[in-house]
Amino acid sequence: MSILLTIEADVKKFFSNIETVCGQFAAAFVKIFDKAPSAIQMVENFVNTVAPVVVAAVSLAAPTVEPEVAAALATVETGLAAIEATVTATIDGTSLVSALQNFANTVPTLLKGLKVTNATLTAEITKIVNLVVGECAVLIPAAQAWAAQLASSTKA
Repeated sequence: MSILLTIEADVKKFFSNIETVCGQFAAAFVKIFDKAPSAIQMVENFVNTVAPVVVAAVSLAAPTVEPEVAAALATVETGLAAIEATVTATIDGTSLVSALQNFANTVPTLLKGLKVTNATLTAEITKIVNLVVGECAVLIPAAQAWAAQLASSTKA
């Protein structure tokens, strides 16, 4: 089995049974701790789950063969790192919401502008990145609710 097929199988495994990895994490968390995970825990799980998939995808897009794909994936890695840094430093939640929204909006636009020679590789990388962005989009409402909750508790 090629590395690309292995990565694609891993991505499908991550996203099976429950609609999202976020949903899988939340379900497992409730089973173990009898309460829902916080927005911070959900985001940290998201980054920890998808980062290895993106890193593996980067290794597929050899910078010398497909420099634009490799550069786009490096941007995805940077976005994930920014989300993780925001989780660590967040105080009011708005910066976390902004980081998630920025990631979800920027990455698809970046992929649309790629000029590549290997269309098959691009299609596979696009599938992986779209799954990652979809997971990120699921987290935005949770982060917004958490930020609103923080804002209302500081007013009281």
